[in-house]
Amino acid sequence: MKGLKIKQIRNILQVRESFEFFKKSFLHMTQTEASAFLPMHEIYQTMVDNLNSKFKLQYFAELEDKVVGCVIAMVDKEKPSEVFLPVIAVDYKLRDAGIATLLLEEITKSLKNAKFNRIKVRSSATSAGFFIRAGFTTYLYITAFKPNSVEDIKNANINNLPCVGTDQQRITLKFIAPAIDNKLILPFKRKLKNIASDFLLETRI
Repeated sequence: MKGLKIKQIRNILQVRESFEFFKKSFLHMTQTEASAFLPMHEIYQTMVDNLNSKFKLQYFAELEDKVVGCVIAMVDKEKPSEVFLPVIAVDYKLRDAGIATLLLEEITKSLKNAKFNRIKVRSSATSAGFFIRAGFTTYLYITAFKPNSVEDIKNANINNLPCVGTDQQRITLKFIAPAIDNKLILPFKRKLKNIASDFLLETRI
């Protein structure tokens, strides 16, 4: 798009402008937006904290001196080599202009250069298409609590979802999911007591 610029968010003024843009765009959630389901004040604090990071974790798209898109990353505290994208948003009037793709490409390049190896997004089913087209895979994480075991989770997997990760200590299994569909969680809920579930879209970089 002629005149469009992708810039790193470097100062508190750019944080405020990008955050105000995101708050307004949140009313028009579509396929080019994702949220880690964080409260607004936590997203803002993440943006402020990112200013002190040695990594390039946030960018905005500018057109005619106005913010028309932004992307925010946050380092996973439990896995410091991985990041979440709590925000990727584009002005709803400029959807399908490729701005979200440019933002995602820019931050992916930055994160790869910084030696991060995975990007994760929590997204709704309606928002997932954008990320899947960008090469993300949908995963379902199932965590059970004692007296349940990893084996109990495996036995509850009646849909035969491929298991690609096991955390024995946390009693968590990671499955490849065909889509974000809460029906996939039902067999685990029926067979196990006291579980937690989470869909994540992820890509290696």
